[in-house]
Amino acid sequence: MRTLVITPCSAEKRGRPPDLARAADLADPDRRQELETRLAAYASSAMHMYTGTHHRLVLEGLQAVWDRWGRGVLELVILSGGYGILRADEEIIPYDVSLNEFEETELADWTRRLEVHGQAAQMVRDYDLVFYLLSGRYLSSLGLPLEVPETIQQIVLTTQEDVALVPAVPSLHPLVADGPVAARRWHVKAPHVRGFLFGRLCGQISHFGPAVLEWLYRYPGHTERLFYKRARWRPQFPLW
Repeated sequence: MRTLVITPCSAEKRGRPPDLARAADLADPDRRQELETRLAAYASSAMHMYTGTHHRLVLEGLQAVWDRWGRGVLELVILSGGYGILRADEEIIPYDVSLNEFEETELADWTRRLEVHGQAAQMVRDYDLVFYLLSGRYLSSLGLPLEVPETIQQIVLTTQEDVALVPAVPSLHPLVADGPVAARRWHVKAPHVRGFLFGRLCGQISHFGPAVLEWLYRYPGHTERLFYKRARWRPQFPLW
């Protein structure tokens, strides 16, 4: 079974060269090529470009799974404000673009230019289980639901307010795992709660193996059980 996690980029990045790439630079092919040449020494894989706390927590959780079970168990994609949908190993240069900086009409134009909805759908079709660690404009830019088979189970970790962005379709399963409401519940700072909870889920996968993901595919509505510190996944859950 193939599993994917889609997480947002972060403002904090490796290296801070002068004249970071902006939206207008990345949109212009000639300017983009010029910047990619000039900033080549600062280029990095998308996975290692971002240094924000949320991204670090997500990567630490994934690394624990990869070290034990290999990278094929749980794959990473990043929704970038500058590049759109990025594979973990895709090389990029530092940039200064966030989806939060755009007005509503500008956001629609920019995400359409980046083909966020279409590229996300094309990528998700290759998986059985997908986690979206997204909220706000990063979640809205996906335009859920994606045009993918109903057999693909999609778990959305988002804020209380952004649950409304998740349509009521059988294959989409929203969880309040971000923002002030989740922060109070889990006693974690609001900006970090999603990464913290995803890290706990990765701890279960690392310990018990891919069978946890198979169980989540069958029972995506029970994802929250794996967030509890003392709750260890067991095959005697009502699953087999």
